Amino acid sequence: MFVICIKRTKWQRDLERYGDQDFLKRIYDLQNHAFEKVHSSHERQIQNLEKLQSHLPEAQYIFREDLVAFEPKPGQTLISLGGDNHFVYCARFAGNEPILAINSDPATSTGSLLYFDTESFLKKLERWKDPSTPIQPEITRQEAWTMIEAELQYPDGRIIRTGPCISEISIRNAFPDAMSRYVLSVEDEPPEEQKSSGLLIATGAGSTGWFRNCLPPSIQRTSRATFGREDPSYRIVAREPGFKAGRKYRYRYRNLETQQLRVISEMDGEFTIDAHEERRFPFPPATQAIIQLSEQRLHVVRDLKNVAG
Repeated sequence: MFVICIKRTKWQRDLERYGDQDFLKRIYDLQNHAFEKVHSSHERQIQNLEKLQSHLPEAQYIFREDLVAFEPKPGQTLISLGGDNHFVYCARFAGNEPILAINSDPATSTGSLLYFDTESFLKKLERWKDPSTPIQPEITRQEAWTMIEAELQYPDGRIIRTGPCISEISIRNAFPDAMSRYVLSVEDEPPEEQKSSGLLIATGAGSTGWFRNCLPPSIQRTSRATFGREDPSYRIVAREPGFKAGRKYRYRYRNLETQQLRVISEMDGEFTIDAHEERRFPFPPATQAIIQLSEQRLHVVRDLKNVAG
């Protein structure tokens, strides 16, 4: 039925790192007195998890580390309990089965990709008040989000296929303060050499955050700044291009549909999928990335109901 993937809270992760509550509190005091904010968020997340566990005991609860061995099965719904980043991480393991996202702390997390919180989810299942209510969940609305994928062709002949990307691909110099240099081309169009702080390639799901912030101001303020999560397209933007040369770039900002995008590295760079460290690939000089829409879609639950009895 449901496999709910939970994440450790910031408080739990930091406590594991530093090992001492008093020392950790001093760290937070130096960070603009963040203890109250961090610890209260921790408590709310634990309360929401305990509410789910008590009102949905038949679900299977796993941690992120368990996803490596997770195999999606027909009739099974993977649920991420966390924020946007946790959802994007979990989604890559969903395969062709649906995934549902629950915001673990709506008080502090915007959760622009998340359609449920603990209360709304349990109410859909008629379990908010009575955990003994029989349930037979039925998905009544589901979205098919567009994803992109890439193939990295290295000068020594190695080829790496990155797998689907849900939000965005980042291409930049491995040393973040150095200029990013690369050559772009779109199918039969002439190539263009660019210098910037990096290149972003985004899906509709990734168009509302980092990508939007990197758009030219004239586009940021318009309805064209973002696009639908199911739109069969992807977009690119050069981050902080040179002041003079950047105004002449044909590919400073571009919408692509069926076309392939080719990027050739002129730097010791990095190629990162969905801002996840474990999906970061070397992008040295003369390496070529071929980026296109993925045939696979991400099936995201938008609504459901209980049809038992």
